[in-house]
Amino acid sequence: QEAKFKSVLQPIAGRMISADQRNDVAFEPFFTHMLAHELMHGLGPHQITINGRETNPRLELKDIYSAIEEAKADITGLWALGFMMEHAQQMKLGDLLKSGAAARRQLYATYLASAFRTLRFGTTEAHGRGMALQFNYLTDKGAFVPHSDGTYSVDFDKVSGAVSDLTGELLTIEATGDYGKGKAMLGRLGVIRPAVQRRLDALQDLPVDIEPRFVTAQQLVPDPFAPPEPSRRIAVSPAHATNTER
Repeated sequence: QEAKFKSVLQPIAGRMISADQRNDVAFEPFFTHMLAHELMHGLGPHQITINGRETNPRLELKDIYSAIEEAKADITGLWALGFMMEHAQQMKLGDLLKSGAAARRQLYATYLASAFRTLRFGTTEAHGRGMALQFNYLTDKGAFVPHSDGTYSVDFDKVSGAVSDLTGELLTIEATGDYGKGKAMLGRLGVIRPAVQRRLDALQDLPVDIEPRFVTAQQLVPDPFAPPEPSRRIAVSPAHATNTER
């Protein structure tokens, strides 16, 4: 993940994040939010009852479930980290999680930079569509602010409330199995708007993602059925973390 941060996220931040917040983009909140995202897939009811009928969110949300679920895991992970930072002393987190104003700035600025990384996956992919929903929601709420030079920044006075609001909306959609509301929300927000697409187009010389190259394993047990390597990825050897364009 550190190779991904250095090879993909930092270059994106250098172009997309306003100069006054660029230095707030950091590896620790990037990695910690990834962990929180995976944990938050378990948040919310896995079995629900609708009109006396036993069912579950996946069945009720049908084709939109994956995008809603990825958006939910992202935003609830961000909400949870923000909550723990604000209550670190009461929760006796000590050195387990950095807190205070500087840590919160890093959390949200890094999340904004990471949003552009995920948007590059496209809206035909669940993570990309889910991130489009989040990005547009937070922008419409004034939490993400576009600037005339093409960069974006976080409004730290608005972001916490906007994150909390979106967390509540997505959890409610899943808990009630409200396909109509989820479909409408994705239709309105799960898109890449033209102004954002123009900025993403300016990142085409950067890799979309990285792919670890486990050199020793490949030498010991070569895979004759391995698919062709993607042309837009970077291969990283854990031994020396050297990036080479594939």
